[in-house]
This record gives sequence, structure tokens and C-alpha cells, in this order.
Amino acid sequence: MVVVFNLNGDFHLASKKLNKFYKDNNDFIVTEIDNFDIEYLYSYVDGEVIKGNKIVLSDIEIKEIEDDLIKTAHIQPRKLAYPSIEEQLDKLFHDIDNDLLNKTGSFYTSIKSIKDNNPKK
Repeated sequence: MVVVFNLNGDFHLASKKLNKFYKDNNDFIVTEIDNFDIEYLYSYVDGEVIKGNKIVLSDIEIKEIEDDLIKTAHIQPRKLAYPSIEEQLDKLFHDIDNDLLNKTGSFYTSIKSIKDNNPKK
């Protein structure tokens, strides 16, 4: 597991694959941990990864996380359903060309359908 820390040694993120943003970025410390456990806190001190205490969430924190998941559940399905930007711009161009910059145009109806099928909660 690739683990990234801020320069002050605070945990930043863990991932199976390093995002190219962090490669050769001197604002972060990047290291690998074979036995990374998501249930524990980690820090980087004097060139060493320190495994800290187990993370314990309060009932209030759990409720906040659950509420946030419910509020944002529509985002990923919408992202997957939207046509490419190129396709959206092509629809928009044709709607402009055909004087259909209203709710009957292809651009509007395709986006509206996706939003209707993946409503915010």
C-alpha cells in the first residue's frame, strides 16, 4: 500500500496506486507499508512510519458520515451516465444551430433525463 504523509508527518492518504500528482512532489512524503490497516492512525516521525491508536468513531460521527453518504449518493451514478464533454458540446452546438436553446433541445433533454434518473436525496 502506498501511503502519503504531509511534510509535518500527518497522514494524508493511502492507495494501492500512487496518483501522478504525488510523484516527485516535494510537498509530501511517499512511502509503502506492507501491512497497512485502515482502522489505525498513522504518522511519519524521523523517517519512520508510526502505527498509532485504533480509530474509534462516536455515534455522532458515524451519523454524520451516513448522512453525507445519503446526500451524495447521486453523484457517482450521474458521473457515469453523463455523455463525454465532446458529445455534450456537440449536442449543444446542434441545438444552437437549430434554434433549440430551450427545454426541447437534445442537450437539455439528455442531461435532464440523467438528473431525473439519479435524483438528489
